[in-house]
Amino acid sequence: MSHLRTIAIGAILLVLTSWHLEHGPNDNTMSRAAMVAAVIEQHSLCIDAYQEGIGDKAFMDGHYYSDKAPLPALLVIPFYQMMVWTGVVHAGERGLLTDGLLMLGGFICGSMPLVLIMLLSWNALRRSTPPAAPILFAVLPFLGSFLFVYSGSFNAHILGALFVILGSISMEREHYAWMGLACGAAVLCEYTLIVFPLVWGAMVLARLRDEPPGPPLRALIGIMKGASPMVLLLLFFNYAQSGNPLSLGYDHEAHYTFMSNGYGLGLPTWTSLWGLTFSSYRGLFIYMPVLVAVAAAWALSPRKGIAPWNDAVLIACILSLLIVAGYRMWWGGWAYGPRHLTTVAVLLAYRGLPLLATQRWGRWPFFVLAGIGILEALAAKSTLGYSMPTGVLHPLSELVLPELRAGHFTIMQWPCALGLTPAQATTAFVIVLILAIFALGRLDPGGSRH
Repeated sequence: MSHLRTIAIGAILLVLTSWHLEHGPNDNTMSRAAMVAAVIEQHSLCIDAYQEGIGDKAFMDGHYYSDKAPLPALLVIPFYQMMVWTGVVHAGERGLLTDGLLMLGGFICGSMPLVLIMLLSWNALRRSTPPAAPILFAVLPFLGSFLFVYSGSFNAHILGALFVILGSISMEREHYAWMGLACGAAVLCEYTLIVFPLVWGAMVLARLRDEPPGPPLRALIGIMKGASPMVLLLLFFNYAQSGNPLSLGYDHEAHYTFMSNGYGLGLPTWTSLWGLTFSSYRGLFIYMPVLVAVAAAWALSPRKGIAPWNDAVLIACILSLLIVAGYRMWWGGWAYGPRHLTTVAVLLAYRGLPLLATQRWGRWPFFVLAGIGILEALAAKSTLGYSMPTGVLHPLSELVLPELRAGHFTIMQWPCALGLTPAQATTAFVIVLILAIFALGRLDPGGSRH
């Protein structure tokens, strides 16, 4: 029954996260999709046939390439190839760079990883002191966040966050080879996620420094052994593109040329720090409100006496925030919420929700903040998605609410392909979402008793 319940919960969540599969002309997603199409159609990493109108690209030796970390595209290639072989998809105006490819990428790299993250959070809540409704404590924060808006998009943020969580779990269980493999996979989704294995590897060795020579050495060898397949894959990928195994696509930017100078990294500013935390522009605590209560719970209940400066998750998250705040385009271009802080948001929620669930005062703040987040995310997901122009400083009030009042709902919902209008599909999704939340509460043993 336990496995069947987990499968049922996973299926319900997958319906919610894959209802909207994004296929708009976004530089980020189109760059990855172009690589997939090029490998299958051109048998090459070169995206010359698709590069027109794509901003995220590298220019090397007279040819264009995707500048993105390769793992998301590599994961999609075999599935899309199968769809091409079976005739499920056909070439369009841009060859195999089709809406179907973008939607498949969104499902594999956005919808499925977010479901797995929520299931891992549910497991963590059940292993700790269970709250009244473990599944709701695990699910509602993510549905009520900017992560939900990206859940059907061919981005790398949510997939990278999933691998980082798996690396964190492996580190706590002292499975260092698995830690190295998971963190290596995360870096191949987003290069900036390298901060997590670097910090965690250093902290593991520091904690073992008083041990005999064996444990620290075994831990280091384990991490390196696990990471080696991903390191070799990256070196081979770089060599196949540029002829230099140590040269990333970002070294050869064709459009965002500032990336070629130190990858656009610099020192954080007060403006960027405020903008990424509490501002209505890209604030983490605005676009995932439950984290306000999580932060309070974290401060009021230190984890088993671990000092803040010795908490592996907290230290890595703070450093990641500082790195993103020092990035020249810290706001993430056209985006909904702080998309570059996806891994930080996921880790803080994963580690902090069990702490919040044990606090007697935490129940009502949790549900109120989760409800606010769901309304925000639902409004954005049903209208503009994450297409929020850089120059709009208050996207929720200046863009989302006017679109909602005008009834301008997105056509990027799968029921629209069956003949429903965007308004009808959105109404159906709201009903499905409400029914799904009640069904999750009934499926979870803790939730059914309360």
